[in-house]
Amino acid sequence: MRRLFSSLLLAGLGSAALALPASVTVRPGDTLFRISTRTGVSVADIQRLNGLSGTTIRAGQVLRLVGPAGAASPARPASGAGPYTVKKGDTLSAIAARFGVTVAALQAGNNLRGTALAVGQRLKIPPRTRAAAPVRPPTTEVRVVYRYVRVGVKDTPQALAARYRLSVDDLRRLNGLGSFKHIVPGKKLLVPSRVPVPIPPKPQRDPVTFKRLSPLNVPMQIANVDLRWRSTLVAPVLPGRALVFNSGARVGELARRSGARVLVNGSYFHPQSFAPAGDIVMQGRLLTWGRIPQALAITPDNRAAIRPSATALLGRPLDTSWTGMETVIATGPRILSGGQVVTRYSTAFRDPALFGRAARSAVGLVSNRDLVLVSTHAKLTTTEMGKLLLRLGVRDALLLDGGSSAGIAWNGHAVLDSVRRVSYGIGVFTNYTGRRYAR
Repeated sequence: MRRLFSSLLLAGLGSAALALPASVTVRPGDTLFRISTRTGVSVADIQRLNGLSGTTIRAGQVLRLVGPAGAASPARPASGAGPYTVKKGDTLSAIAARFGVTVAALQAGNNLRGTALAVGQRLKIPPRTRAAAPVRPPTTEVRVVYRYVRVGVKDTPQALAARYRLSVDDLRRLNGLGSFKHIVPGKKLLVPSRVPVPIPPKPQRDPVTFKRLSPLNVPMQIANVDLRWRSTLVAPVLPGRALVFNSGARVGELARRSGARVLVNGSYFHPQSFAPAGDIVMQGRLLTWGRIPQALAITPDNRAAIRPSATALLGRPLDTSWTGMETVIATGPRILSGGQVVTRYSTAFRDPALFGRAARSAVGLVSNRDLVLVSTHAKLTTTEMGKLLLRLGVRDALLLDGGSSAGIAWNGHAVLDSVRRVSYGIGVFTNYTGRRYAR
């Protein structure tokens, strides 16, 4: 049985880069919407290519994703004929398949950096050759990312559905609505977007590795996370299905419930209400905000950075706060910056107990694809913790909550359990195939 948090996160359709085969075989449980999301071909195009008047399909049915090879398909140019005018629903991979050329050749021939197209755009079709000259492979790919948008005053369900390449019924089902009449101005809706992102480098190690090391003779528990794996997800782990105040759990309990491969305690929180003190974004939704000035921020394609928070300056978040981020955890103070130990901290951190000797947890980056989670029950100052992380090769780091909150778990078992209940943890999930989100 899937654990509680896994069942929450792993539900839904998998995100995918646009790689277009000529056809697809319908799987049990498939709908046209699911096939459209998986392949990047709109529902309307699948219906048109297969002569479907409705949305009913059956398991084992073979559906075309590109035009047939016969007279019904656009004529292929013999040698660089063109140009071709982009139509609604076209993708670069579909056009390449239609004319018998590669995506890379289309990009090179039209000076395209990515795969995004605009309706009405004119493309030069390169000639088909038996041995095409080598071209530089693309540096970006298109992935399906889900985000929440607010319904505008002039938006209709039909216009919204067309904008995001859905049927009205698909849009209604995606948001769990009983009727399309609930799609009204001001309401937030979950929609799929096709977003160009950098192609991740080849992974350099296992998705997560766990070690016990003693740099400078201090025993530390260290998890290294390789974010080059598409199936790796870093996300907040809550005590329940939603963020509820007056609720907390120890690190070991959070690990057992969630099924996270590794889990470390999160940032600061109110000791009675368990309300987190800083911004948290989970699955592209801002759950809470606060005055902490910096945060770990991760995109849906697993690029991580330590970024400043606008909330700390303005007192409240903006609609544009953390745009494009899937996961955000505001914490601190910052103890490493660009490979240098930081000794002067933001005035947001005023509690004298923060700077004394205490058990410590921290999150750091070796690069934007190499994440490090560390915890120790050795009593250290903030500066000493920074020096230890520097010894481990970390270049940028933020403290997490410490003292009785510090703890880390591996494979569902606490290695160092927190003494007290914490508001939330930071979990790393491997083999994740669910939806990816962006704020």
